[in-house]
Order: sequence, then structure tokens, then C-alpha cells
Amino acid sequence: MYDVLYEACPWHARVALFDPSGRLIAVHYDDELRPALESAVILGRVRKMVPGLNAAFVDIGEIVDGFLPLNTLPKDKKSVSEGEEIMVRVTRSSILGKGAKLDARVIDRRPEGQVKVPSVVRPAPIALSRTLMDAGDHPVRVWITDSRFRNEILPYVPDSSIFQLDQHPDVDLLAELDDQLDKAAGPMYNIPGGGMLRVEMTSALTSIDVDSASAQSGLVKQTALEINKRAAQEIFRICYLLELGGNIIVDFISMRSKQDREDLQAFVQDMFSYDIRRVNVLRMSRFGLMEINRERVGENLMIRLKWPMYVAGETLLKLWRNRLLKGPVHIEAAPDVADILKARLTHDHALAYLGQPVDIVSNGTRRITDYAVSFS
Repeated sequence: MYDVLYEACPWHARVALFDPSGRLIAVHYDDELRPALESAVILGRVRKMVPGLNAAFVDIGEIVDGFLPLNTLPKDKKSVSEGEEIMVRVTRSSILGKGAKLDARVIDRRPEGQVKVPSVVRPAPIALSRTLMDAGDHPVRVWITDSRFRNEILPYVPDSSIFQLDQHPDVDLLAELDDQLDKAAGPMYNIPGGGMLRVEMTSALTSIDVDSASAQSGLVKQTALEINKRAAQEIFRICYLLELGGNIIVDFISMRSKQDREDLQAFVQDMFSYDIRRVNVLRMSRFGLMEINRERVGENLMIRLKWPMYVAGETLLKLWRNRLLKGPVHIEAAPDVADILKARLTHDHALAYLGQPVDIVSNGTRRITDYAVSFS
């Protein structure tokens, strides 16, 4: 049984997916400051043709124009021209300053009448829907923090699968999520049973190093193959959770046996066969290096957790958890985070939603992810 934690407030929603062992395997967000784009259908306008790439740049309302390969045009449409309207589907969100990747093969019709261009014709699936897709065919229990959100969940799961956290004091998914999200920021990740993974990112690739020192320091020595297989399971989880994409280079513990290397190769390929993203696992070298090419879908979680809007969203969720506490609320945060909080927690909004004013102080010495909330 997989567990889904749905946590929301009027400004921000966060949905987490836990496997049967309680390990976090996916987390998705909804925030009006940065709506999800993947799978959205947008009426855009061709900004520039690039014949050398057989592509066009399309204005879809983002800071950076989307990239449309012309080989995705419908069969009845041989070409497009600059300034022309075009319906596109987002197949990959913008990443590292690159625009979203687009596909013109859509079944949606253009809205009738005068329509603002660009505009969203069909929004991307909400965070809950994306999380349930991650769960696949596994049965799920959806946990909510507030009864008022039950009606938002019912279109997606039956009522018998929805549970309220405050009615189950033995379940503490909120604390578990906070703890595992703190660990998700990396760069070090524990391998269950011993060992560590070190994940480092550059604009070109992601490197993952398997460190067996802590595993080999136990009383019982473990074989390199055993450690590598456990590491591979955690690497799969990390790739899924963090949404790592592009070239991923894994430095496994070297194994002299060709049979062991082939066993590990087959094990990794089997693990990634369950991935919903397109993945190509290349052959492992005799020195333990393996390249995994995984489809990119947008900014990974390690980066998103450091965005001001997500930090502000996390702060708002914590306020919402404690909204029944009486007394003044004080928040101190980095300037970019404080600006978002001030815009959302105006005096009237704070009184309406939280029942009390909130004092927000901007502190230029704090890092983006460093904030403090006090109730006194």
C-alpha cells in the first residue's frame, strides 16, 4: 500500500508519495506563481523560425520561448510562419535557462472567438493527479490534513481511500515528510543497510558516487555486488524523487568478476524498466562506471527546493498547520522569500485565513532556505 500525503493551504499545495516502507519517492507542488507546464496545451505564437534546426521558437507566455521541432507538426500542416498562432503541448518544462520543449500534435481545438495569445487551453494535471500517476497501479491511501480538502480529492480517489491525519494519531506523515525533504537537498544520501551516495550536478551531467566505507566498517563484510545492488535501488529512488535527467554517471564499487558486472547491469536495467520516464542504461565499464540517460522533464527537486516561491510555500504550509494557535506570529526570512510572503499574507488575508496578523521581517543575511517562524 502506497501512502499519499495531500497538504494544502489557500496559496500552495504539496503532495507526497511514500512507498510501503515509508520512503519518500515523489513530491509535487501546485503554486500559482509557477504553474506546472508539463502536458499543458497552450495556444502560442511563433516568434522565430530556425531553419538550421528545423524548429521554431514559440511564445507560450514564459520568460524563455518554447522550442518546437517542426517534425511534430500535424500531417495536414506542412509549415508555419513567424507571427502565426499554433496549438502546442508542453512535453518538457523549461530547465537551466532553456525554454520548454513543445509538440504540435494536439487533439484540442482552438477556443472559439477572440482569445488572448498566448493562453493556456488545457492546464497541466494538478499535483495530486501527477502523484497518483507516479503510484501507477499500486493501491493508495490518501491522507489529508483538513476535512475541507476531502471534496477536492474525491474526483480522483474513492472516499474509502481518504483518511484524515488528526483522526489517526499513530500516523505522523507530516514529520516524516519534513525530515525526508531536508535529506533530499543532498548531496549525501544514505544507502539502506550501509553506505552512502554522493550526488553532484553540473549543467552537463549528474555524477553519483557509491561510497562503501560505512558499509564495509561493519562486523560482517559485504560483497561489492551486494552493496552495488542496494546502491542501485537507492539510485533509482533518488532519480525518481529528485527528477534527475540527462546524462547520469554512476561510479559503482569496482568488481573484478565479469559475471558480477553483468548481474549488476541486468539488475539496474530491471530497476529502471519501472520508470515512467524514457531511460537508456549503457553498459558498465570494468572500472565500475555506468551511464544512465534519463528523460528530462523540468527542474529537478534539488533546485526547486531552493526557489524562493517553494520556500515561501513551505512556510505558508507550516503556518496553516498551526493556524489554531493564538497569539502573534513572527516570520523572519530572506528578502526574496519575505516579499512573496508579504504579498500573500496581507493584513486582511492573514486575518481571514489565519485569524491573526503576521509580522514578516526581511533579513538580508539569511539564505533562501533559511527562515524562522515563531508563535508567541
